[in-house]
Amino acid sequence: MDVTSLVITVAIVGLVLYKQFRGQFVGGRRDVTLPFVVIGIGVLTLAQARPEVTAAGVALLAAELVLAAGLGVLRGYAFRLGTRDGWAYRSGSAALLVAWVLTIGVRVGAGVLGGAVGAGLLLSTSSALVFGGSLLVQSLVLRRRVAAAGLPVRPDEARRTRAVA
Repeated sequence: MDVTSLVITVAIVGLVLYKQFRGQFVGGRRDVTLPFVVIGIGVLTLAQARPEVTAAGVALLAAELVLAAGLGVLRGYAFRLGTRDGWAYRSGSAALLVAWVLTIGVRVGAGVLGGAVGAGLLLSTSSALVFGGSLLVQSLVLRRRVAAAGLPVRPDEARRTRAVA
């Protein structure tokens, strides 16, 4: 992974972690938009890098995607849910922290294994793709939990109105 990609990845992960542990209202488009933006960055990164694709690399990437999706489910269930000002509100928990440590561990482990089997470039350039997919799964699980609990989701307009006021 080059320095620019590393800095961008660390910045995005840092921002996501900060927002998830700080707590925020659930809903709106941003919960789904960010994962798709990160997935798009991942696809572009892979297309530009054109890494060598081997059977071992594809198998390792597939395994990482499955693990990352599973950890996205775990993180989606690890949020504390409640209401604030009458709207669904999420905040971080110890379980969420553990799930994030596991997610980062899977990423590091996949990178190390990828280097060992000659698929280092494929695994390092797929970081954003894997991270975005994991965030998307997390967001969908969280939305499903909120709907199942019957918590009201704050509309985007309420956020903008309040921010301006």
